[in-house]
Amino acid sequence: MRSQTFHRFVRKVYYKVNGLDPAQFERETSSRIYQDNSLFKPSPLQKFRAWRALFVDEMRSSVGLSKRHNV
Repeated sequence: MRSQTFHRFVRKVYYKVNGLDPAQFERETSSRIYQDNSLFKPSPLQKFRAWRALFVDEMRSSVGLSKRHNV
């Protein structure tokens, strides 16, 4: 999981599957300076709420009910 080659491959597949232009994202990320302390880091409560929303939607869809969230 720490392999740069693996992440590059996954990124290319992601761009291709979602119809995104990889050159646009490379320009945007190269012009920005990311600092670890400025990135969003969700709290454990936020992570749990997100997981719960996804879990409930998947359970609803598995029993034939419509999804509530547009995820």
